[in-house]
Amino acid sequence: MRGKASRFGVFYLSLFFVVLYLPVLSVVLYSFNASSSTAQWTGWSLEWYRQLLRDRVIGEAFKVSIQVAVLTAILSAVLGTFTAVVSMWVTARMKRAIQGIMILPLIVPEVALGVSLLFFFNALRLPFGILTLVLSHSLFCVPYVYIMVRLRLQEIDAAILESALDLGASVPQMVRTIILPLVAPSIVTASLLCLAMSLDDVIISTYMSGPRSTTLPVHIFSMMRVGVTPKVNALCTLILVGTFFIIGLSQIITKQRRFAK
Repeated sequence: MRGKASRFGVFYLSLFFVVLYLPVLSVVLYSFNASSSTAQWTGWSLEWYRQLLRDRVIGEAFKVSIQVAVLTAILSAVLGTFTAVVSMWVTARMKRAIQGIMILPLIVPEVALGVSLLFFFNALRLPFGILTLVLSHSLFCVPYVYIMVRLRLQEIDAAILESALDLGASVPQMVRTIILPLVAPSIVTASLLCLAMSLDDVIISTYMSGPRSTTLPVHIFSMMRVGVTPKVNALCTLILVGTFFIIGLSQIITKQRRFAK
């Protein structure tokens, strides 16, 4: 029975990964297609990558996406870490309230979140652009930083913090010299995750983008309305490579942190 269950598990996982990654592999494969039609394979070519690198509009959208992603990662790391550290010294009721507020952006549908942010920034008469993109992306990225840092804080021995206070260290000194160095790997990992999430966001960016601040995913979505070309496949392939690189880097940092223990 165990052998049959094992074979069924292997078959199920294999089928699952084939269904999941076969469309992704087809996008990568057709990015090297020499034909301009995605319905016919005529040979290998790098022409679409060369055209992609010469496209100024895509280059500007890529710069906007990188700028927004980096600023979002920094802002989310600061706010999420600060909230997680502050929650160590609040009451149990306040801690539950903070956790509820942090989870809320994760369960609200992105469409509803994007529309609400649209009305909110419009009421404030804030021009849509880099600022609104960073603020809106940080809204759903901060909870991830908070959760990861909070989990790391729970692993810290309370005796270490109590000893620092008994030796005369103030709370700011303890945070700066003990807590932050211990949670630094979690902050870096969460920041890389925020970077990848900001680069991949489409729905909220569609509402928050300005006329001169179109992100790369939004531009790809607009390109696909007129039909998929191998240049779009090449662009998606590069985005996949970049996303996998960021996620792989975060995994390496996480493993190094575990080995350091």
